[in-house]
Amino acid sequence: MQENSSPRFIIVGAGARGNAYAEAVTKSTNGSIIAVADPIAFKRESLGRKYIWGSGNPTRDQTFETWKEFVQHEQHRRQKKENGESVAAGVDGVFVCTLDDTHAEIITALAPLDVHIMCEKPLATTLGDCLKIYRSLQPAVIESPPKSVFSIGHVLHYSPHNILLRKLLLEDGVIGEILSMEHTEPVGWWHFSHSYVRYVDIGNTLGDTDSPKRQLAQGVENGTVSVDEIMP
Repeated sequence: MQENSSPRFIIVGAGARGNAYAEAVTKSTNGSIIAVADPIAFKRESLGRKYIWGSGNPTRDQTFETWKEFVQHEQHRRQKKENGESVAAGVDGVFVCTLDDTHAEIITALAPLDVHIMCEKPLATTLGDCLKIYRSLQPAVIESPPKSVFSIGHVLHYSPHNILLRKLLLEDGVIGEILSMEHTEPVGWWHFSHSYVRYVDIGNTLGDTDSPKRQLAQGVENGTVSVDEIMP
């Protein structure tokens, strides 16, 4: 991305999370969503009309049926640019908002492009996939600075209410010394069915729904959790 230019993003996965990030980028930043990739035509076109091409028709570089099509398109665009041909500007970053067990394949394919990546949580469903992603994002030259930013979408990581909660409990001691905690996970039918679809293959129907709460509870218990470590 050129200095002082507006960042350009593609949304991979045009579901609820993809739409949420598209709206946030469009309404709260100077960035723009310039492309979308999703195998479901209705979702792809719905997000595209709302955030990319409006009432007109999409161009070939704005809509992709799969993330693989986008990767091939970007590789071809860069090759044409190296050959001195005139090409449209590419994307600066990618929002990966697909099913959890697809993250590793997508990110490892995107890594050689050196684009910024924001992957929706959880990063992956196995330790092996987490390590595969980590290795793919390492710079070619050891100890050289990374060319791009990689992040995981703990969207409320720095939320005002979590920061305030830590301050009130650990710094201000508004309820005194914490002797015990009881955590109840109020998962309704909709969230349970959603989590079942996402996590049944790994034997945890709550998935990442409850782990952030456990991390917060652990931090409160030992009094060492930092603001950066608090997630809802």
